[in-house]
Amino acid sequence: MAKMYSKFLDKLEMIEKFILAITSAAMVVIIVYQVFLRYCLHASNAWSEELARYLFIYDVMIAAAIAIRRNSHLQVDFLINLLKPKAKAIFTIIATLVGMVFLVCLFSYSITLCQASMNNISPGVGVSMAIPYASMPIGAVLMILTSIEVILKNIDLIRNMDKEVTGA
Repeated sequence: MAKMYSKFLDKLEMIEKFILAITSAAMVVIIVYQVFLRYCLHASNAWSEELARYLFIYDVMIAAAIAIRRNSHLQVDFLINLLKPKAKAIFTIIATLVGMVFLVCLFSYSITLCQASMNNISPGVGVSMAIPYASMPIGAVLMILTSIEVILKNIDLIRNMDKEVTGA
């Protein structure tokens, strides 16, 4: 089951990386365009900075899910590294579950925010503010999905350690 889930997340991560590549390239082009307008033509527009900001927010939320999967988030792991492997795996499961509680709350509140902002229009791009705010529930779901994999992998790690101890 965990292997099938990991394969699903592998495919999802490929899609996420593709989206990150496209949006990052778009941000660079948009920002260079804005700089050219501002400093070379002494003009500017309202949409470029706003669109680049919205793309960046989506990138952060998508990349955070990949970081969870790779255990790459910023952390102080001095004390964690002092633990034995089984205790470290148990601690990782508990910490991931706590993080998932936060992500479920974030998802719930961000859905409410998206619904409340549906009729608000962004001044520069001219789209519903629900679109940029939708980055939060999308990111929360992606992070929950990768957190589940982290938990499953640590449970498997603990089971394998127990099998080695019992010789089964």
